[in-house]
Amino acid sequence: MRFVMALGVVALGAGCAHAPKPADPDEEAQQLSAEAEQAYDALDFNRCEERFRASGEASMVGPDRVASFYRAAGCASLAGHADAAMEVLKRAVQGGYSDAVHLEYNPELAALRPLPEWSGIVAKARANLEQASEPPFPTFILTGIDAFGSRRVDREVVRQVLGLEVGKPIIHSAAVFRQKEQLLREQYNLVFARTGMTLFFAEEFKGSAFVVVDMVDAQDAAARLRFLAPPKGHPPDPEGLIARWREYQPRLNRLQLQGMLAEDSSCKVAHCIGGFGHPDLAAYEPEFIEKVPEHLDALTTVLREDADAPKRAAAAYLLAYAPTALETVERVRPFIRDPDEQVRNNVLRVLTATQQAATQPLLHTSVVADAVLLPTSTDRNKATYLLTYLLDDLPPQELKAQRAELIQKLGETLVAMSALQLPINRDPAVLVLKQLSGEKYETAGEWRAWLARQLNP
Repeated sequence: MRFVMALGVVALGAGCAHAPKPADPDEEAQQLSAEAEQAYDALDFNRCEERFRASGEASMVGPDRVASFYRAAGCASLAGHADAAMEVLKRAVQGGYSDAVHLEYNPELAALRPLPEWSGIVAKARANLEQASEPPFPTFILTGIDAFGSRRVDREVVRQVLGLEVGKPIIHSAAVFRQKEQLLREQYNLVFARTGMTLFFAEEFKGSAFVVVDMVDAQDAAARLRFLAPPKGHPPDPEGLIARWREYQPRLNRLQLQGMLAEDSSCKVAHCIGGFGHPDLAAYEPEFIEKVPEHLDALTTVLREDADAPKRAAAAYLLAYAPTALETVERVRPFIRDPDEQVRNNVLRVLTATQQAATQPLLHTSVVADAVLLPTSTDRNKATYLLTYLLDDLPPQELKAQRAELIQKLGETLVAMSALQLPINRDPAVLVLKQLSGEKYETAGEWRAWLARQLNP
């Protein structure tokens, strides 16, 4: 039996509480917006507000101008400048901003909601929506919260610290999440705390959002935060393939969010992040198919040596277009422990999809078991799915021979994952437990009792 990993989801880690801006604003506004994003990432909210305001003023009338003013309002609010935030937010709605739900649930604007002008701004946004040519990006409902990796911090602590309420709309804000992560680290002696949000666009969880806080206690740092040294090189981009991928992916993301991809959107290799099922994307894959095999060494050099993590992440995806599955695996496998979590995510995605399409093991189980213990849920869920596909392809005698070692190394982690609410983090762990045990328990309590019997026969 083969298990399906793709569930129609988008995982948000870094980012902010806004819809993606339309492409190709004028050059000055684009530069100002980039400077504002840098300030936002640095939690420098005064400069963030000033740069986004300037970007809006430099933009022509239209969506770019509105989006910049809206972002400026969020930054001013986070900086504690409620009057300035309200003033620039009024400019956003006067320019046509129409997402009233986003306004009402954006945590970056929380300080503005008690002000007298707030109700008028929301009413104006609703009026704009009636005149809008297309609906705003969808808002998702918080369906579950998970806390993983710490002996001291559970789900309820996370819910209270983040100020979340299950069953209510949720808007992602990297800045607010990072502030809460710092609070968790300081209060609970954590060396790592990372908040992510996963959005479901399809199947039974369509419209749902799940928040996961991954943590590492101080005493676990040596084992769980062991990575390759950060690369420092600047190798060339072979025939602009890296640039082309980095052009393709944001276009794909926008079309996914807008629901504009063809239902059968796919790709011609084992790994696919969304396919090419739209006229704006159709030209990319033929180029990848033609050019990647000619530049495997150069792309591997980028993945190994480039100081720019987004370029390494793009190289990992492009190497899925190697001529054979084994060559793809051999080229990306050494970078499972890249210091950047997005690069690790991409490496593990490619390995998982490649093993899923195979009929024989392409990696050793010890390599994959090691990856299951990495710190973030984007590491763990892909590594655990990868393990399910790998175990499915092992001859029965090999599976039997490795069973005890895998239970000893991964049992506690898999049982903890079986208690999670986010399906893409819980389900692969349950699948591995079933493969190792030959049993079909469904609850975390049943799996914990089973594990106790294995460790203490």
